[in-house]
Amino acid sequence: MFLFAAKVLPLYSYSVSARAVAQTLSRFPLTPYPLRCISHSRFRANNPVIAMSFARLYHSTIDLLFPLTCGGCGCRLALDEDQVCAECLLKLPLEINRSWQHNRRIAEWSDHDGVVGVGAFTRYTHDAISAHIIHSLKYYRRTALGQWMGRLAAQQLRASGLFDGVDAIVPLPLAPRRHRRRGFNQSVLIAQGMAAELGLPVLTGLLRRTGGFESQTRFTYHQRLENMKGAFALADGVDPIAMSGRHFLLVDDVITTGATMLSAITALEQIPAARFTAFGWAWVNTA
Repeated sequence: MFLFAAKVLPLYSYSVSARAVAQTLSRFPLTPYPLRCISHSRFRANNPVIAMSFARLYHSTIDLLFPLTCGGCGCRLALDEDQVCAECLLKLPLEINRSWQHNRRIAEWSDHDGVVGVGAFTRYTHDAISAHIIHSLKYYRRTALGQWMGRLAAQQLRASGLFDGVDAIVPLPLAPRRHRRRGFNQSVLIAQGMAAELGLPVLTGLLRRTGGFESQTRFTYHQRLENMKGAFALADGVDPIAMSGRHFLLVDDVITTGATMLSAITALEQIPAARFTAFGWAWVNTA
């Protein structure tokens, strides 16, 4: 047993370290001219073929040393693929019903007058590619994947009208213990990616988590509603009057029963004349 651990653990540590380095590198735009002389504008103008050859060599070397894998299926990504392979992108169960103002969620939340839209980018089932991508983000620390998810959703849904009139993006905060254990909030990463595409501010200090700390994985619909009552509140120092009349886009990774999202909306209803659009990168059972 000790011999097995001595042989396997170093390999595991290397793979984790390599993955971390690769993800860190993926956050920055890699210049196609890594050497200073090659990046010189005069060199590029006079030697475009050589410059592009060095660019391809640079990217190929990075991919060889720190190969990135698909967040959906785990296969090695091609040089022109980003976070998720082309095959998994084609398998994403996209939400095709885009009646954001007239769907089951809106009907269920009809007593909350400020809710003007509810939508999602994909549908969620346990065996869907969307579930694998979210799992890779949350449990394998693929933080660059989270921002990619946000950018992709914003690009694809920009023309659908879901984000029309939005003033700011509000990611739902995690329970403090879970945030410390995971090291990041996946909803914040998705919101940051969306903000980069939509040109909107991300308000991470508007809400605070006050309850609902127990995992809801095995809860029924009514148990989730009860567990999430009073789970959010306006953060200390927030002046509701100063925020009055704004349209907030609330963002979470998955909308299941909607209990978490509804609790957050209830807390934000202290802001006079506020309007809300609820968005999940994926949602469950929307029929």
